[in-house]
Amino acid sequence: MDLGREAGTLRGTLRTLREEAREAREAKDEAERRAHTLAGRVRDLEGKLEMAESNLRTILAAARGSARTETVGDAEMDAILSVLKSGGAPVPPES
Repeated sequence: MDLGREAGTLRGTLRTLREEAREAREAKDEAERRAHTLAGRVRDLEGKLEMAESNLRTILAAARGSARTETVGDAEMDAILSVLKSGGAPVPPES
């Protein structure tokens, strides 16, 4: 009698553990899919940032070379680039 009860308990526990393992595998797979998607998005955004930085350098270099009385110095250019890289928050200059 006791062995039958214990065997039933073990079967129930085994069933529960299998279900938990299946759910854990599904959660892991979903996390891996999200990580892959987010890594691709990061690559895309880094590429866009590099293009924006290149465009800004080109524009600022053209502004320097024109006959304008106002010039943009390296400090201003670095400040603009640091704001772009940080997503809008000013970054203190490196010492």
